Amino acid sequence: MSRMWREIKGYEGLYEINENGVLRRMEGVGSDGRRVSAHVVASSRAVNGMRYVALWKDGQRKTYMLHKLYAAAFYVSEKEACRRLYKGFSGNVQAVRNVRNILLHNLDSLEKEHAAGNSRHDEILYIKQFLDKLDNDIVHNPTATK
Repeated sequence: MSRMWREIKGYEGLYEINENGVLRRMEGVGSDGRRVSAHVVASSRAVNGMRYVALWKDGQRKTYMLHKLYAAAFYVSEKEACRRLYKGFSGNVQAVRNVRNILLHNLDSLEKEHAAGNSRHDEILYIKQFLDKLDNDIVHNPTATK
């Protein structure tokens, strides 16, 4: 299946993004005159879970939030871009249930170990925070509980 690629505004001829949020560097010549082959640009995850990328132009590096680049390229709102790119588990109900059940099982085991003095409390807090976020996603996406 072919992907629809759109150029990144301000980086025409250098970078493109597709409808799945994959960003690639186009083949060409770098600012230092060396040949650059086409390749996918890896994104990083910010603390809030959103993705960002670093783009280079004229020897200068600048970072951008991926959903903002996507919104501009596909003429959608940033909210719509976030919905498309960060849908997470919402498309697979069984995956949500499986992850939740595994986390609940691990939490139960860790709480028993913690009561016996054999577990780190930060692991328990991390799992509880993850479960809260997962439950929040389920509440805001009714199809995830069907």
